[in-house]
Amino acid sequence: MKKSNFPVLMLLMSMLFGCQSLPDSRDRLTSFKRTDVQDTPLSQSAARFLAGLATTADQVPISAFYPLSSGADALSARLELVEAAEKTLDLQYYIWHRDASGRMLAALLIRAADRGVRVRLLLDDMGAPLGDDTLLTLHMHPNIEIRLFNPLHYRSSRGLAMLTDFSRVNRRMHNKSLTADNSVAMVGGRNIGNEYFAAHNEVAFADLDVAITGPVVDQVSDGFDLYWNHPASYAMDQLAAAGDAVNRFEGRRQALDDYADRAHQREFFGQLLAWHPGSDSDPEGWFAGRAQVLYDHPDKALDADMDDAKLLSTQLSGTFAEVRTELLLVSPYFVPGKAGVQYFADLEAQGVDVTIVTNSLAATDVGMVHSGYAKYRKALLRAGVELYEMRPDLARQAALDAQSDDSKAPNKAPKVGSSSKASLHAKAFFIDRHSTFVGSMNLDPRSFLINTEIGVLLESPVFTELAHATIVQALPQDAYRLQLDAAGNLQWLSEESGLDAPVVYTSDPKVPWWRRASVWFLGLFPIESQL
Repeated sequence: MKKSNFPVLMLLMSMLFGCQSLPDSRDRLTSFKRTDVQDTPLSQSAARFLAGLATTADQVPISAFYPLSSGADALSARLELVEAAEKTLDLQYYIWHRDASGRMLAALLIRAADRGVRVRLLLDDMGAPLGDDTLLTLHMHPNIEIRLFNPLHYRSSRGLAMLTDFSRVNRRMHNKSLTADNSVAMVGGRNIGNEYFAAHNEVAFADLDVAITGPVVDQVSDGFDLYWNHPASYAMDQLAAAGDAVNRFEGRRQALDDYADRAHQREFFGQLLAWHPGSDSDPEGWFAGRAQVLYDHPDKALDADMDDAKLLSTQLSGTFAEVRTELLLVSPYFVPGKAGVQYFADLEAQGVDVTIVTNSLAATDVGMVHSGYAKYRKALLRAGVELYEMRPDLARQAALDAQSDDSKAPNKAPKVGSSSKASLHAKAFFIDRHSTFVGSMNLDPRSFLINTEIGVLLESPVFTELAHATIVQALPQDAYRLQLDAAGNLQWLSEESGLDAPVVYTSDPKVPWWRRASVWFLGLFPIESQL
């Protein structure tokens, strides 16, 4: 080794293995949901709407919810909530892209802050690559505060942060929610990015959110406050030097404002959906029932010993334990493990019909997760589970369907794949045609054990029955049905237009051999706990 290279090597080694600590956050100010919102238009219209709904038989106040399966409608609903807010906006997201959707929402957040709305934006540091410079600029607004959850030590290199602190950095905040004036909230599977709102030229996800109002909104706000004030959440100016962000703010604010003005003239942003309570939309588009928000405690991200009762999976286990007749599970990333396979086999043995819908290899955007799922397909089928994998070729027709669809129709149930060009992303569980869970949680070890998640459990037989029937009816056209042949080999059955009998594939459809081989190879590694 040349002597002249030794100092450089030592510097690199110190960067790789040195310990850089996060700043002390103990003196950071706490803040909480605002309850003085009764005079806001959103609160008043929600109150009028809820007054017309009955309580349950045991006098428990019920909430109301509106399913948003169309990507364009889901974005429009977010934009309208931000524009309607008068006092407070709380947003919690895993991913926030710097594309048209992300810029438009950022522009409207600044406009809301300009009119006096308190904006709190909590982002996962790994999942929201907006960059410290952009976030600091927004943070400079006196009515906007941005915090990053479980931030990286090294601000300039995510890869280096992963290498030096993997056990902590590996745990991410996967939660997704937006709450306006503590009166209307939105929870579901969508991040902020064009692909989640049917606005991407190449990729789009079939997803599902629910807008909710009523007592359940307080639960969303309480969960947000818990994360916002948790030691793992750091204010943006604690992590990066402000520099001349103050001087840049006015220029960037004007650029975003100009962008919002131009975007409003475009058809995609211009056709906002008037759906919120008290608007001119058909009130029957909303469903009523008891609702409960479930979420992981943020301590889960610290890899600390914690009470299992604080885990979303534990909270939801009681509902799954009560299933008696039918269980329909929709999860884009599905890795059941041996325990999961046994659970579904036991349900089938008890007479419960179990149907699972996930991505095919051709449709998934994460081949590594598919490798963890693929090894359990035969066991699930032998147990009697009905297994469907979403097709990758729904793009063009689904987009046409979404454009011609009347999304304001009363009792509009979500159609899996209705906004998808490539991949399923919705996470929804339908139990005994009585209860529905919609949220951010996948059925895989990462959601159960590593990342934090959120979702809302809705007790509405009317909605659950309608959603269940709509999804099941669409599956023959939207998904491959898996089965075992007489020799125990996998087959994929595909209903094709103009053919009387389904087309039978004997290997993962519509993917080249090398991708099938790579997924098989990944399945040999002991990485299931990270999937």
